[in-house]
Amino acid sequence: MSVDPPGGPSSRLPLQVSLRPEAITRIQETFLDSLRAQLLATALLAILTVLGIAGTSRLYESLRRRRGTRIAEIASILVLVVVVAIAVYGFSAIWSVLFVLEFALNAASISPWEAAQQVVTLGIVATAYLAIRFVNRSIDTLAETRALTKHQSEVAHHVADVTIIGIAITVIMSLWGIELTNIFIGAGAITAIVALTARETLAGMLAGFILLFSRPFRVGDWIEVNETQGIVTDVTIFTTKIQTFDDKHVLVPNDEVTSSQLTNYSRNNQLRLEIEVGVDYETDVPRAREVVVDAVDDLEIVKSSPNPQVVTRGFGDSSILLECQVWIGNPTMRRTHDARTAVIDAIADAFEREGISIPYPQRVHAPRGDGFRVESAPREGAGISTTDD
Repeated sequence: MSVDPPGGPSSRLPLQVSLRPEAITRIQETFLDSLRAQLLATALLAILTVLGIAGTSRLYESLRRRRGTRIAEIASILVLVVVVAIAVYGFSAIWSVLFVLEFALNAASISPWEAAQQVVTLGIVATAYLAIRFVNRSIDTLAETRALTKHQSEVAHHVADVTIIGIAITVIMSLWGIELTNIFIGAGAITAIVALTARETLAGMLAGFILLFSRPFRVGDWIEVNETQGIVTDVTIFTTKIQTFDDKHVLVPNDEVTSSQLTNYSRNNQLRLEIEVGVDYETDVPRAREVVVDAVDDLEIVKSSPNPQVVTRGFGDSSILLECQVWIGNPTMRRTHDARTAVIDAIADAFEREGISIPYPQRVHAPRGDGFRVESAPREGAGISTTDD
């Protein structure tokens, strides 16, 4: 059975295309004259629709391997639209509600100018979609070559998508005669209100973009910010996550990172360590420097280029201060501790072999009046002496 649409019988569209040809009418009258038949036909059509969608997926994979992703996407979308359209028409015919489609199409009758506007709008949307796909793939290609980090590529994706969509919407609104001046004025007012009420959030977001594009550090780098030292585990638009060496996870606001002194120990892939050691005033200082260089020169953890060197820093209270400067590669906190330990052990062993003493503060206990007074010796040896009158 068929039902006439509201407003009187109408079986033809303005383009003279009938949605109820005689064949469909005969099928409805012959095979769909009962509820049971309609349910069976609905189930069969649902199965065919699912098979059509599955076939579209296989078509996409086949075309992607042969013709590329873009052609595969376009073809699969067109086929999917056809499958959906046939399914909608079939369900409408089974349940005798074709008048709904006819009414909708009749209500959608448009002038040639409106049709041209819609066609151009669809073209703009399709162009924007293809542009987004192209830009995103270009960003992914850069990310694969390590020209961009993971977080930079994510931000670039969002910025590119929003920019292209914004341009497309602006062009479409202009095409349809929508006045943009009032929209821009309202957007400006809203932006000013948001900027005043969320200054810190916007500052953090701006700092996040600065960090993601200036790249002062990457995930995995060893950095120090405001006496917080550790490994960068994540960088977002608002915060930088640092895992300290005592296994604490610290979230540092990005605006604090950009406004504070930042030290990146991993930037140059090498790090210089300074180990200070004192020798007795009676020691041959040039000879002591040679002993230190020879002691650390053969250490595996110490780099041979730049060469280890020893400089005389000054006169201490009880010793002449020498500074051993060595370089390590791929700096981490563990390697830093290991290298410092190895250098100190090597210097101590070398001094012991060469008979070079490492002095330490010496106190002299002398009585004064009813008690004792403690004095620092004018020159220190290798032990502690006590004087008792």
